[in-house]
Amino acid sequence: MLERLRGKLLEKQYGSALVETRGGLGLKLLLPLTTALSLPDIESEVILHTRLVLREDSVELFGFLTKSERESFDVLTSVSRIGPKLALTIISALGPGELAMALSNQDLARLSSIKGIGQKTAERILVELRDKAGRLWEVHEGGKGASVPQAGHAKVTAVGEASLALQTLGYSKAEADKAIKAVSSAKGRDLDLESLIREALKDLGGQ
Repeated sequence: MLERLRGKLLEKQYGSALVETRGGLGLKLLLPLTTALSLPDIESEVILHTRLVLREDSVELFGFLTKSERESFDVLTSVSRIGPKLALTIISALGPGELAMALSNQDLARLSSIKGIGQKTAERILVELRDKAGRLWEVHEGGKGASVPQAGHAKVTAVGEASLALQTLGYSKAEADKAIKAVSSAKGRDLDLESLIREALKDLGGQ
């Protein structure tokens, strides 16, 4: 199974990247937003954890910057009626740490607030992945025995991840935090990660 890929980054977009291997093979990978925004500059070397998904009518390769993102993808796609694209949407909105906390705290409101995830789908995720929160958090933290924080004690928040994502795009921490604060005040504090980043980029003049 294709688990890891190293190569030269030829193209990058919000949801995909083109990577050329040493043998000259160019591979297109579909990515969660968290990975896409953290990619290095074009022509730089990139290492991605991968998952190959084979279907009757398609072959798709998914890439992740961290093992915890890939673990989240594997866990989410094990849920009935959750396909790879929807799994990427969830990871982009929450990130592995926040996903683990949402599962641990049975946070229906947080999951159902993600675009494309209705209440019934969110309920199914919480029921089927009830016992997976601990494993996801351990992979996220990089070691066994780590306990998932309870509600109100999140180590990683959408606001924090959005700020880091903007900083990877070249903005200073002060600029990123100011834009996110402005968006949160104007749009409300319940925006998911992807929406926060996009609205903050508009505020910064990035779009």
